[in-house]
Amino acid sequence: MRYHFVKTKNYARLQTGVQTLEQRGARESAGMVITGRPGDGKTTNLLHWGSTVGAVFVTCVQGMTPGRMLEAIADRLGLPMSRYLDDAIGERLTRDQVPVLLDEAQFALADGAACLERLRGITDKSGTGFGLVMMEKDLWKLGLHEQLSSRMACRVELTPADADDVARVCAELADVAISPDLALRIHADTGGRMRSVLNAISRVEITAQRLGKAGVSGPDLKGVVLCDDYRAGLSALGRSKKGGAL
Repeated sequence: MRYHFVKTKNYARLQTGVQTLEQRGARESAGMVITGRPGDGKTTNLLHWGSTVGAVFVTCVQGMTPGRMLEAIADRLGLPMSRYLDDAIGERLTRDQVPVLLDEAQFALADGAACLERLRGITDKSGTGFGLVMMEKDLWKLGLHEQLSSRMACRVELTPADADDVARVCAELADVAISPDLALRIHADTGGRMRSVLNAISRVEITAQRLGKAGVSGPDLKGVVLCDDYRAGLSALGRSKKGGAL
């Protein structure tokens, strides 16, 4: 499989959100929230865009403190550790005008959103944007903090890939030719979850190699499972435990 970034419709949605952020009226409305299902490409899309603008990308973890977050941001900016990281980070962001992107941002909402409040204090002065990647189910937690939620210029909701996007990914990334009917099956079997689409392409390539073919279609993959339904397995496990079976 070839590995490069494929610009799907979700990337176009992200670009629209970035444009909204850049054209905001209030300087302090510098936030953008990115949501979507696990595996739909939130992190991948944000990383690609972030790399084009030199963004600071930090993955939040459970138990992260404001101090740890600032240390991570300073490290990405190449700043020395000091007692005055807020000022140093603010000065660098003001100079370079690069955004700060927090993946798994729901962890930054702990302890009264202390991490995000600290970041807000910096970006209010620097005028630079910040992006928060989180699950939709955690949005209500952000809504509890009006000082933060009111600063969100937009929300970008990434959606399952449609059939055209899946066909494009197959064409750009697969080492073998995947027929239109097989691409449609990949879309149907994966529900458009990009992580599962990539796994399906890998299985298609393995089958093509076994058959000695440079291109495959639906009949070649008859009986081959392209996408493991992990949710069905977890549901079955839950029912077994509830019934007392092991």
